[in-house]
Amino acid sequence: MPRGLLLQAHSWIRKDSLILTILAYYSLMRKKNIIGSRVRDARKESRMTQMELALRMQLLGVPMDRSAVAKLESGRRPISDIEAAAIAKILGITIARLFEASDSMLDSLGVQ
Repeated sequence: MPRGLLLQAHSWIRKDSLILTILAYYSLMRKKNIIGSRVRDARKESRMTQMELALRMQLLGVPMDRSAVAKLESGRRPISDIEAAAIAKILGITIARLFEASDSMLDSLGVQ
């Protein structure tokens, strides 16, 4: 196998290994997202209720009710990229802030 293909295959294996590790961790923890707690913290910093966040999401054309916000914040509901972008816009934060602590989660799993 040519060296370039071997390096590319190794990269895929590492990525697949990382993805499988994350999926196993969140399956074990019954979490469906990694940003729910940061959404909750940013929402509370903005002094906004779950209902207000849901209504503002709807005004942006992103369907979400208060129950969906609660499930998202508790990690029981996955989040789409469009929803993450809308939440960041509404809360006046960057999308990156929603994912900041993800590195520490990966570190705790021993993933590099």
